[in-house]
Amino acid sequence: MIERVIKALTEKDYNTIAECFSDDCTYIDYCPSLFGESGLFIYGKYSLEMILKNKFRSGAFEVSEPLVESETRASFFSVYDGPYVFARLDIEEYDDAGLIKKAVVHPA
Repeated sequence: MIERVIKALTEKDYNTIAECFSDDCTYIDYCPSLFGESGLFIYGKYSLEMILKNKFRSGAFEVSEPLVESETRASFFSVYDGPYVFARLDIEEYDDAGLIKKAVVHPA
């Protein structure tokens, strides 16, 4: 699942990303706080899809040079409407259907 999410992030494919998450998922991204912005605390698959769609289309979020480290962890460079950040995504929980229930992104 991590490979699918990372590939979709680099391709700015918000539909595929959303398909990887459960309806009641939690997605937390602490990296924007490095630049004085609020972190992203997203609850629900459809909210995740909508927010990523807006960020990708506006150019406010981009992922490059991903490295899958394990079945639940990947690192990458990301742009949050500013300089690059070296970030790490951890899948912390799956639901019974194998979809991501909780994922956290933080500076690496």
